[in-house]
Amino acid sequence: MCDHQTSPQTMTVSKVLCGLRVEIFTYPSGEVLLRTVDAYPVNRNDWHGPYADAAQAEADFVDRHALPVLTPEEVRRRRLNGTLSKTHEYGEMILAFHRWTGATCLTPFIVRPEARA
Repeated sequence: MCDHQTSPQTMTVSKVLCGLRVEIFTYPSGEVLLRTVDAYPVNRNDWHGPYADAAQAEADFVDRHALPVLTPEEVRRRRLNGTLSKTHEYGEMILAFHRWTGATCLTPFIVRPEARA
């Protein structure tokens, strides 16, 4: 982790979350912004927040990068409507909106019978 002062009252912390390098910027008020650094697509690098503190920013980032959890019924419905497909390289994936960038993407998923929609 690399900490450095950006002004006498603000601080930017660089660290790795979910395999991505992020910067966490703290205002003098304590509010926090978070963004990825050098990630693709470039809108992934946009600042998100403000958050109440760094812990809340990190928790939101990790939550938005977690794999979707589907029930067997959701898997069945997605197969029928074409938003779940088998790929040669990665097996079955779903078409979804990325929860950090908002971009449409193919993503792996987890199936849990007890999951709720």
